[in-house]
Amino acid sequence: MKKTIIYYFSGTGNTWWIANALQQQLAAQNHQAQSYSIETLTPENVLEQVKDVNHIIFGFPVYGSTAPKFMINFINQFPNATNDQSASIFATQALASGDTAYHIGKMLIQKGYSLKQTMHFRMMNNFHIPKFRFYRPKNDYRVDKLHQKSLPKVKKLALAITNNQEHIIGKNIIDYLLGNFQRSHIDKVIDMISKEFKIDSTHCVNCGKCERICPTQNIKKCGDTYKFGDNCMLCLRCYCQCPKSAILIGEGTKNEIKYPRYKGPEKYFDINVLMKNNR
Repeated sequence: MKKTIIYYFSGTGNTWWIANALQQQLAAQNHQAQSYSIETLTPENVLEQVKDVNHIIFGFPVYGSTAPKFMINFINQFPNATNDQSASIFATQALASGDTAYHIGKMLIQKGYSLKQTMHFRMMNNFHIPKFRFYRPKNDYRVDKLHQKSLPKVKKLALAITNNQEHIIGKNIIDYLLGNFQRSHIDKVIDMISKEFKIDSTHCVNCGKCERICPTQNIKKCGDTYKFGDNCMLCLRCYCQCPKSAILIGEGTKNEIKYPRYKGPEKYFDINVLMKNNR
């Protein structure tokens, strides 16, 4: 039986949903498949897990046609391939993603992995703020509609992995040009927007959730409020998950009708499933 591991990073739940759906489809194809949020693992965990695995899958949300720094760092530290190990990349997106999955896949090729599949999945947008007005996030039946549209692609990816069939997207000049353009701006965008995070003291109840769920530990309690450091990667987890919408990205985001927050891919989605020891 082919052994497969899915490693994923998910800021607000979309990539988590695809990872779970893919694990289920692989299991239906008689794969021994396991799925892990990379936030729950140590380097020692990974070394032990991958030593006898045939195929490794990496999943993440698209950030300006690249992966979040959390996933890039994970791949940089990932062990080199042994015994002809193969890999797949999937990325979740709101709009166009260019060559994102293939771009990150090349990092694995350099580590000796045979890149077999790359795929992008459109999921619900979680990024709608005054300076970057995409379409408004929805927290209703439209989330499920996107899931239903994604499921055939999830099954297609699972079958390609099962049958060891190559399925690479993003390996053309148009995708590369779009991806390269977006990558050339993303660091500046993240730096600019991360400076606009602040606490609305009239709504904050000092529950500590934002500090606890931040994947980069960028939020620290300071007296009766919270301060944001310089290590934000713009995953929007704190912004979306604050129970009182007390985290703002610019004054305009006080208007929750105009700038609603995405609550996750399922009605009862629990952000704690993404974190080590449900911290």
